[in-house]
Amino acid sequence: MRYLIANLKMNLISYEENISYLTTLLDVAKRNRRVGVKTSLVICPSFPFLSLFQKKLPKRLFLGAQDVAFSERGAYTGYVPARSLADNGASFVLIGHSESRRYGGDTNERISEKIRLSVRNGLRPVLCVGESAAERAAGQTALVIRRQISEALHDISSEEWTRGIIAYEPCWAIGTDHIPRSDDILEVSIAIRRTLVEILDRTLAQSVPILYGGSVNVERISEVCLAPGLSGVLVGRESLLPEELLAMVSALDA
Repeated sequence: MRYLIANLKMNLISYEENISYLTTLLDVAKRNRRVGVKTSLVICPSFPFLSLFQKKLPKRLFLGAQDVAFSERGAYTGYVPARSLADNGASFVLIGHSESRRYGGDTNERISEKIRLSVRNGLRPVLCVGESAAERAAGQTALVIRRQISEALHDISSEEWTRGIIAYEPCWAIGTDHIPRSDDILEVSIAIRRTLVEILDRTLAQSVPILYGGSVNVERISEVCLAPGLSGVLVGRESLLPEELLAMVSALDA
């Protein structure tokens, strides 16, 4: 199974905008009945519209959340717990996205707690990892990726990570037109797999889906995903265009 995870971020902010997006998405999906057969399409709207998407999305599409709280409940104003996400239809959740690390103060320790709570509440964690431009220039990409995964999965058992996904999203590529070469992405995916083998059951580590995220579009999807042998992509700005989104699903299916 391949995966296309669409992160809408904080782009659709009104009820009208979200309804308009859903209407177009459903129309496009209706014209392609094979969407969701080989590639799982996961839509991640902002928190207030999860229940709206839950009601409107067809069964063959999945709902994801953009983040999750690091605590089950308590005095944490503004945070959304894993149980609330699950009760509003989410089955996937992005954890450790570069923007959550940058703006939300996510540390690898906090990310580990988010993973544990997500799994406990039946959500599939999508752990996002990636290096900055400075770290890449210093030749530290593999080191950074290894540290992020090792610390995030610290004390997470193989049983807890059974349905986990890793998304490699180099910080310097997000929101730009700069994409690593397929050979570079393959090198990182090998480093990710080696790290997983060190900390998880070997059989499980070999089966964990690895995705790429960072300025992906339909023209480049073969280069950044299929050529390096990855299991799919995490899409940002292109996810706002349902026609483009479904074209990428077709490319992955093919």
